[in-house]
Amino acid sequence: MPTKAVSLNVDKSGSFAAQTVRISQGDENSTSIVATILDGAQPFDLTGKSVRFKCELPGGKVFVDDSVAVSDAKRGVVTFTPPVEVAAAAGKVTSALFEVYSDGYAIHTTKMVIDVDPTPTVVEGAVCELALLSNYRSGEQASWTHPTKNGMAFAGWYKDAALKYPCSASDTEGAAWAKFVKVADLFQFMGCSLNMSGNVPAEYTTPRFSYTMSIPDGVTFIENSWYFKKVSDPTKPDVRSPSNNNIVQTGNKVFTSMTFNKVPARLYGKKFSTKAFVKYTTVDGTTVETVEADYDAFTPAEIADAVLAHPMATQADKDYAAAIKAAVTQEGAA
Repeated sequence: MPTKAVSLNVDKSGSFAAQTVRISQGDENSTSIVATILDGAQPFDLTGKSVRFKCELPGGKVFVDDSVAVSDAKRGVVTFTPPVEVAAAAGKVTSALFEVYSDGYAIHTTKMVIDVDPTPTVVEGAVCELALLSNYRSGEQASWTHPTKNGMAFAGWYKDAALKYPCSASDTEGAAWAKFVKVADLFQFMGCSLNMSGNVPAEYTTPRFSYTMSIPDGVTFIENSWYFKKVSDPTKPDVRSPSNNNIVQTGNKVFTSMTFNKVPARLYGKKFSTKAFVKYTTVDGTTVETVEADYDAFTPAEIADAVLAHPMATQADKDYAAAIKAAVTQEGAA
C-alpha cells in the first residue's frame, strides 16, 4: 500500500505552509497517510488521546472520520487511510487536518491539502468515474440529476468499478461509480429519402430523415424521438416531436424516420434539420434524456440531388427527384 508522509503541528503560532498529499480518484482504502504530529519542534505525545480526521470535500461538504490509528503515541505518529468519500470526486480536498481529543478538549493540527487526480476507468467500452451520490440525488426522485461528460451518455450508478452491481433507488448517500457510454454509439443517421406515395413533386413532397437509435444496456426505455428547427424561423426554440413509427431491431435498436409531410415547393431550398434523442430510466431510478450531438440538415433539393446521383435509384426515383429540381428552378425564377 502506498504511503504518504506529512508533518503537522498543534502549535500554530508559527508560519506553516499547507502540505499536499496527492492520490488518485477511486483510491479507496489503498493509500495511507502517515502523519507526525508535532508541538512546535517536539513530538506531541498522544498517549491516552484519540484522533479523528476532518476535511472539506470538493463541493463544500464537511467530512469527518474516526478511523485514525495512533501508531506511535510517544512520537505523535498516526496513520489514516482515506476512505471512498475522500477519493470519490476529482479536485482538492481542503482544510484537511487531525483533531486530537483528551479529557474533554480538542486541539486541531495545521492543515494539509489532498489533491485527488481524476482517473476514469474503461469497462467494455463504458467509462466510469467515482462521484458522490448526495451531489445528485437529494430531494424527490423526480428532481434527481446525474453527472455529465462531453460526448457521453449517463447510463447509471454502480457500487463497483467493474460495473457489476448497480445501485438502487434507495442509494442516495456515499460514493458510487457513474457509468457513461458514447452518445455516438446510440445514434446512427442512415440518410434522407423522399416519400413518393401520395405526393406531387412539382407542388409538394415528404422528406424523410432515417435513423437507428438504441439505449444503453440495463436501462428501461421511455421514448425516442427528435428535435427539429422551424424552417420558417430556425432561431426559435427547437420543436420536440415524439416518434410513432419505430421498427424494432435486435440489439436494443429501433429503426425510425422523421417525416416532414407535404413540404411545399417554395420550401425546397430550405434546410430541414433533425436531431435524435432517446429517453430512459436507469436501474437506480435516474431519468435520462440523451440527445444526438449535432443536427442533420438537408434541403429537399439536396436530397433530390443525392437521389439523382445514387447508383441504385430506379428511373421512377430519378423522375421524381428531377421534378423536385425543376420545381426549385421554377420557384426561383418566379
